[in-house]
Amino acid sequence: MDMVTKLKPLDILNKSLRSPVIVRIRGAREFRGTLEGYDLHMNLVLTDAEELNGDAIVKELMGEILVRGDNVVYISPTVKKDAEKDEGKSKSEEAGEKESW
Repeated sequence: MDMVTKLKPLDILNKSLRSPVIVRIRGAREFRGTLEGYDLHMNLVLTDAEELNGDAIVKELMGEILVRGDNVVYISPTVKKDAEKDEGKSKSEEAGEKESW
């Protein structure tokens, strides 16, 4: 019998620790920041957090925030903000779109 290891949601969150993520919450609000921590309720701590508008442009700088887990719609890994400034990056990365794993 071949055992296939399947990732669970908390495994993916753990893999994303100290990495940039985009978090969408109820009310169609989106935040981009570094995932510093989480718990079993999906309460999230983000540092260097920014609120994004509908075009993925920074609307407001937030700093360190706590996102209550019952408001989270999704969490997506993203490219690093510093990498966006590097030459030779693709347009999708410059727009802050998520990268594939």
